[in-house]
Amino acid sequence: MIIRRTNCQKNKEITYDTVVVGGGIAGVSAAASAAKNGSKTLLIESATFLGGVVTMGPLEALMTQYDADRKVIGGIADELLELIKAQDRQAENVDDTTGYCNKIIPYQSECMKYAMLCLLDKYQVDLMMETMLVEANVKNQVLVSIEIQTKRERLTVYAKSFVDCSGSGILGYYSGCDILFGDENGVSQPVTVLTKWGNINKEQLREYVRTHMDEFTSFNNELDVEAEFLHLWGFGKTLTEGYETGKLSLKREEMHLMESTVPGEVILNFSRMGANPYDAFEMSKAQLDGSRQVYELFQYFREKIPAFKNAKIVQNGYVGVRESGRVKGKYVLTRQDIISEEKCKDSVAIGAFPMDIHQQGSGMKYERVLRGYGIPACALWSEHIKNLFMGGRCISSTFEANASCRISITCMATGQAAGVMASEYQEGINEEVLIRNSRDILVSQNAII
Repeated sequence: MIIRRTNCQKNKEITYDTVVVGGGIAGVSAAASAAKNGSKTLLIESATFLGGVVTMGPLEALMTQYDADRKVIGGIADELLELIKAQDRQAENVDDTTGYCNKIIPYQSECMKYAMLCLLDKYQVDLMMETMLVEANVKNQVLVSIEIQTKRERLTVYAKSFVDCSGSGILGYYSGCDILFGDENGVSQPVTVLTKWGNINKEQLREYVRTHMDEFTSFNNELDVEAEFLHLWGFGKTLTEGYETGKLSLKREEMHLMESTVPGEVILNFSRMGANPYDAFEMSKAQLDGSRQVYELFQYFREKIPAFKNAKIVQNGYVGVRESGRVKGKYVLTRQDIISEEKCKDSVAIGAFPMDIHQQGSGMKYERVLRGYGIPACALWSEHIKNLFMGGRCISSTFEANASCRISITCMATGQAAGVMASEYQEGINEEVLIRNSRDILVSQNAII
């Protein structure tokens, strides 16, 4: 059989009720919730599998369903977590030994990949992977259709509503929306190549922590070294020594380590690069630079710390982006919204992760969040495009607020909310009616709002 491209080939056209762009944890949640609400739904993802940073990261842990006192995120997040737990019984909420959050969830990324596919299959979501968004067609502030590119053909996709869960706000960008980027000077958080190591000696790691307790930070009364899953924030003096002796080219004063549900396996968050997330050349160089930083740390820790003497690199991740473009919505979530005691009256999701700003170079700024805060519906609804909604880290938020709401399980909550709002959208619908209806449906889907 011979296949040959013909010059006269026309774009195919397909039609859905709701189209979600971006198959990370927010996009999967958005697509599942829209389909659960009765929408014929399509999910588009550019990679070869779903999950983004939660599968390709490799991410340390899922954070966080709880504030200091109570559970604040349920719904689709609970459904996905049950599917993960069916494969990995230990993937459940455990105490965060750093005390930075109340609870975190260690997990296996391969279980996450399969669980996401199962969730979409459960609600009969159509899925197109290895598919790129290339254009958006807007008329009178309505997103009429999008152009997508597969390996062999270009398609035009029509829908009554769309959800941007791209992480970078790329659908909003192509649609002509204002994109909020970085801080007041346009500087975004650094990007990172995470790494997963195996064959770590669990007892020797705990002994190292006991004898170097001054290197580790914990917001609890004391760091529980006997916890089943250690989450560590520290190694300060060890990292400084590595930099000063030339073993490490990156100057860091702290890093994160999390034990996974696989015995002897840890995920480390160490590398940092100041790359523009929209610049393909810079991001490609960051993959090399980040991988180099990881290998330097690997060699240094194998020499320096007995627990890592026989360590093996299991996986180096892709370049993880903490924040990039945020689509400006009818409302912009702010730091004041997060710290305020005032209840958000049109909340469609709740967040509880600290405002966590990694600095270019070394160090980080943070502000703990002990009480869950409401995320208003209008922060998930485009200011300029009537039928465009946002979920995940590209929701309408300031640089500081995004440092909290960008985190994995909060992205699931905003993804679910955006999916429901999109599925309820009809041309000419009153804003208050859509928000009221969406809130009622979210509650029926066991979301906490």
